[in-house]
Amino acid sequence: MDLTIYPLSSFAVCTGKREFDAQKAQYKRDVSAWETGERSKSNIWDMKNDQYEINTAENVNAYSRHIAASQRNFGLDVQEFMKNNETLFQNELAKAPVNEGNRSTGFGRSMKLAALYEKSAQNANIRRGGIQFSEKQNAAYRQLLSAQSSELGKRGFAPIPSPHPVPPKGPSFLDQAIGVASTAASFIAPISSIGGMAGIGMTSKMGGFTQRFFQPDRLI
Repeated sequence: MDLTIYPLSSFAVCTGKREFDAQKAQYKRDVSAWETGERSKSNIWDMKNDQYEINTAENVNAYSRHIAASQRNFGLDVQEFMKNNETLFQNELAKAPVNEGNRSTGFGRSMKLAALYEKSAQNANIRRGGIQFSEKQNAAYRQLLSAQSSELGKRGFAPIPSPHPVPPKGPSFLDQAIGVASTAASFIAPISSIGGMAGIGMTSKMGGFTQRFFQPDRLI
């Protein structure tokens, strides 16, 4: 058994362990940065959702207030219309001509036409008021839909989670064997070159071992 293999393998294993420890430390830093980034994205998304709920609720409240105001105004118009009709009816009865038998058939005709014209004008006004009320309601509803769509666009979509950092894997047996072989080769190469320079080995520059110690013409 060659005892020089053990320190070389130990050196290679220690080198691989240090590299693996460095990878684990880097992995912990990557996981910490990843968790911080995910928490930040989650907090921002929660804030957007909260703001979206607040804005959309306020849009609905504004729409309700607008509809209530329109209904109140139209109700006042209807109330005024009914009051005007009542007043017009009372005036018409108060000014109705009495047929005494000796008056012309056209007596009071102009007064009747004036009353009918005023009633027609009031009916036209209340119809226009109803049409305007319906248009205002439809316009308010369209504004509500636009405002809600705008808030949805501001909120956007939920953030996509980033991929989790991949944990490092320890060196396999093959990696350790390759490391041992590489380490051994790095030690053997300098020793071979030094031995060649010293004249030891088959490739020495100063001659082989047999050439130096077993020359035939050398005297003993």
